[in-house]
Amino acid sequence: MNTPIKIIIPDAGPINTLAAAGLLDLLLAPSNTQIVVIKSVLNEIIIRAPEFQKFMEENVARIQIICTSVCQDDAKKIAHGEALGKGRGDLAIADFILNFIDDAVGNSPALVIFEDKKLGRLRDLEQFSENTHFITTAAYLRKLEIEGVIVSFDAIWRQIVEMNNSLDPKKHREPNPMEIDAPARSGSSVFRMR
Repeated sequence: MNTPIKIIIPDAGPINTLAAAGLLDLLLAPSNTQIVVIKSVLNEIIIRAPEFQKFMEENVARIQIICTSVCQDDAKKIAHGEALGKGRGDLAIADFILNFIDDAVGNSPALVIFEDKKLGRLRDLEQFSENTHFITTAAYLRKLEIEGVIVSFDAIWRQIVEMNNSLDPKKHREPNPMEIDAPARSGSSVFRMR
């Protein structure tokens, strides 16, 4: 059996993108993957919350929810009826990346799947383990094609673009195609996803 790979999802973008297309299972398609989600991210998943809740219930043994210091502070504020204010999700992400990622990853290889461009800038920090790689949703899907987990990246990406297109502004999302043609940049050969 291959070493488990941690799939870390620090922003709601990848979940919303895949959920809209009915493709959340691709996060766990490789049998050796485990998902790590920041609790504050769950609060940002509003429109696609039912799909993600069902996915979490079906895969509870393979999903770890991390509660950062910011998450704990938010819970106290909510309990006291205080407003959280803007930018709490970003603060929780920064808290996780700076203070919790090493414990969450341990010695396992990890893919941090993101869509928020701000997270892309974090990948070049030297503090991360050499086993931690930042990769966009599109590049992750391309990696799944290379590994033979999905047959066609192009077909999957077309489905994602079509299903995220909606006249309802609450549901309409432009999937982030960043790094769509750069599959090898973030995921090195250390990742065997089967």
